[in-house]
Amino acid sequence: MHPWGKFPRKSFVDLGVEAIINALNDAGMQWTDIQAMVSGCFIWDGVGGLLSGHSIAAVMGETGIPITNVFNVCATATSTFRAAYQTVASGEQDICLALGTDISPAGFLPIVGGENPEDCDYLRWKMLGITNPGYWALECRQRMERYGTTEVDLARAKVACSKNGALNPNALYRKVYTVDEVLNSPMVADPLRLLMICATRDGAVATILCSAEIAKRFTSKPVMIAGVGLGSALYGDPTARLGLLAAPPKTDVPMLSESYMSSQMAYRTSGIGPEEMDLVELPDNSSWHYLQYLETLGFCGPGEAEQLLASGETELAGKIPVNPSGGMACFGEAVSAQGLLQIHEVVKQLRGECGERQVQGAKVGMAQTYGMLGNSAAAVFKV
Repeated sequence: MHPWGKFPRKSFVDLGVEAIINALNDAGMQWTDIQAMVSGCFIWDGVGGLLSGHSIAAVMGETGIPITNVFNVCATATSTFRAAYQTVASGEQDICLALGTDISPAGFLPIVGGENPEDCDYLRWKMLGITNPGYWALECRQRMERYGTTEVDLARAKVACSKNGALNPNALYRKVYTVDEVLNSPMVADPLRLLMICATRDGAVATILCSAEIAKRFTSKPVMIAGVGLGSALYGDPTARLGLLAAPPKTDVPMLSESYMSSQMAYRTSGIGPEEMDLVELPDNSSWHYLQYLETLGFCGPGEAEQLLASGETELAGKIPVNPSGGMACFGEAVSAQGLLQIHEVVKQLRGECGERQVQGAKVGMAQTYGMLGNSAAAVFKV
């Protein structure tokens, strides 16, 4: 990985190249060993970002390999991983590199594509003032009405992640917060306070996938990809979906249905269910997400996430450790790289390389992320 942070003097290419070099060193490979590449970047960088793989190959050295560029909003990085997995699993190539790299704008994520009064993104952001935290606050307020979720529950999610992040030398924010500190932070979108929402940051991660036979040449303890999933939203999804201005008032379709669908595909293709996971990296864009995703991914029933958190079962020694990396709460979100950051943590955990934050005996782990307009990707790993 390239560290998370803000790097005004670097481009997404600089971040991506460093991540690739680090991945090659970790694998004991050379750039010329890579037979294919799938790369993803966000559209902040214009045409260069949409062709991120080719931009980066021009720096690493053009070797004529097939390069695929992916843009799947916040699910971009995990989508590059899924495409790389399919490249190898199909037998097309034996070694494929997946990359996610991102330079985010400062502050709230802005309008993309200019100020067009007929564009939904323009309407929600410029005219109505609804940035991402506004959507999340609407859902969180509904959850509070439906299940009795309190501000203390929301603060506990941040505290739980901060404990893990403090043990992670790669984390950007390494302070352990108290419930009172979270509750005393400024209100952003009621009921979500500043410390309940992730920052926007820059970062990059590269990962190398290869066939089992090839893996034997480089390691005696490979981490196996058990299953992958990609999902889009179901009609009738009640979630106030980013990029839209309305949602159905009543439905039996699950919330965040794109994430439900991607996780179900990952469970199905791996033959491993949520009850068998030793850890999960989920997208805690806000404290509401932390709670909701425990239910969406099947780790508990509706309205049960608060108790699971309060009981300590999501801590490193608990029943289902959540975001042992520290999550987005401790890194911030680099939109098109975040999914591979999650995968980076799961792989390190399954290798037993996480020091003080190591989940003891971890054999199976999951990474899942989601994006705007209803898209989500997931992956399950085992040793």
